[in-house]
Amino acid sequence: AVVSTQSTGDNVHFNHVCRVLYDHFTLFKNTVNEEFKQYEIWQVMLITVALTLMSEAIFNFLIQDEPLLSRLKKQVFRIARKSPIVGTLIKEKVDETKADMANDGPWCLPEGHTYQTSLPDTGLEDVALFSLLDHYGTLSVVDWKNGRCYGTVFAGEDKTDMLGEVYKKYCWTNPLHPDCFKDVRKMEAEIVSMVGDMFHHPGQAAGSVTSGGTESILMSMKTHRDWARETKGIENPNIVAPITAHPAFDKAAAYFKIHIIHVPVDPVTYAVNPADVARAVNSNTICIVGSAPQYPHGVMDDMVALNDIAVRKGVGFHVDACLGGFLIPFMEEAGYPLPLFDFRLSGVTAISVDTHKYGYTYKGSSVVLYRTVEMFFYQITSTSEWAGGIYASPTMAGSRPGGNIAVTWAAMMSFGRNGYVSATKEVIAGARYLIAGLEKIPGVEVMGNPQVSCVAWTSNTFNIYNMSSDLTAKGWNLAVLQFPAGIHIALTQRHMAPGVIDELLSDIRDSAALQMSRPHEKATGAAAMYGMAAQIPDRSIVDDIAKEFWKLYYSTNNNSNNSS
Repeated sequence: AVVSTQSTGDNVHFNHVCRVLYDHFTLFKNTVNEEFKQYEIWQVMLITVALTLMSEAIFNFLIQDEPLLSRLKKQVFRIARKSPIVGTLIKEKVDETKADMANDGPWCLPEGHTYQTSLPDTGLEDVALFSLLDHYGTLSVVDWKNGRCYGTVFAGEDKTDMLGEVYKKYCWTNPLHPDCFKDVRKMEAEIVSMVGDMFHHPGQAAGSVTSGGTESILMSMKTHRDWARETKGIENPNIVAPITAHPAFDKAAAYFKIHIIHVPVDPVTYAVNPADVARAVNSNTICIVGSAPQYPHGVMDDMVALNDIAVRKGVGFHVDACLGGFLIPFMEEAGYPLPLFDFRLSGVTAISVDTHKYGYTYKGSSVVLYRTVEMFFYQITSTSEWAGGIYASPTMAGSRPGGNIAVTWAAMMSFGRNGYVSATKEVIAGARYLIAGLEKIPGVEVMGNPQVSCVAWTSNTFNIYNMSSDLTAKGWNLAVLQFPAGIHIALTQRHMAPGVIDELLSDIRDSAALQMSRPHEKATGAAAMYGMAAQIPDRSIVDDIAKEFWKLYYSTNNNSNNSS
């Protein structure tokens, strides 16, 4: 009886709610009809279309991945740039910066150098050619061979002669023609398989050798896009990546019409917050990204948590191990264990691994791996109706240098697992030694918790860009960071030579003492330019200046410091 009474009460309440809703709808309908009875049918239709389009425009403006405040700020600065006064001031400053760049950069030739802008009438003999190359070599003044760079050259000298001989043996080969170069095909297949084994691939490794980490990432994003389109019907794809993820993901988004949703990182740890990633994933997300480690601060993202999100949301998961790919698989054996980051995590669909960094092979070599062969199929493009025959290719390039594949294979075979474990142990120990030294320097603060080979530091006391200028003056070529400002180094075999890290720490210590004595010193030169760039809200201005760099890079106008 109690249940029956309860049920009857619920029905009465439900009927009452329905009646109230119906009365309100009737009132609304009558009000609208009364208001619009003065209009012709075509006018009502026109008003309806206009309101619909206006509502859609407002919705699209308000509901976007980029925060409304951020977009409003950009729009304000775009409008301001178009005003005569502000626009003129900005143009003057930008032109001034571009002029400074033109007069101070690697395109400015010292005394005795000019540009060759056309073919010589008569080809050079070998002796003359190598003499000219030696002359060109005098342009490079950074002592990269002795570890004065922030990364750049990762290998030592011990394999140089051997790899050079291997490249010479295979310099004319091309894996696009496996019928001619069966040995190169075999080597590429073995490279993919060996790297797959390093990352605990569950079966037959699927993937390819690429020209570098950027191409590996491009191929993976193209693959995820096509996979999601065919299997999920996603036509407006997006990827969710930390703001510290490599710019190759932004390049992939631009190339392949994929929207990228940038997720902020923790301001203390510099690792991405998995909860933020989960909130950013939506019905158009094709994959999420984690860095192992990320380049700026050397921090590992939480791969286990990101994997759980990928599995729960049913999206792809790309692990970017371009930087640490030949370190992190060996760190446990080297005495520095890490949480899982590879195919042992069931949600990982792709991994990018650079062989030309800590794999110690020539530049222009990387590997992209997929969990399944079926996934790899989406990387391949095929043209079956070309008059020249059926043309299928797995990478951006058709023809590829077989010599790079050969030296990559040779480096891996020469080092072997034990060799890579030993090299990893040395580099990680060096990084930990640098971190410990930095933590003892007053005014200097290590950024986050670097776990692999990259270390970054900043200061809350003085302008860190001034320290960058100090170190540059002492012959160091280190990278600078922004948002927040910092200095970065990726430790390599070159830094493991006796005394290199101690010399770096000594120079940092001297610079910190100097800057602490004048904490409000105004930045000059490159430090001032970086500081200025970081403060410009309209990043399109910075983009314009960055593009100017590459315009000057390809310049042969002899805009040098000489008249020869």
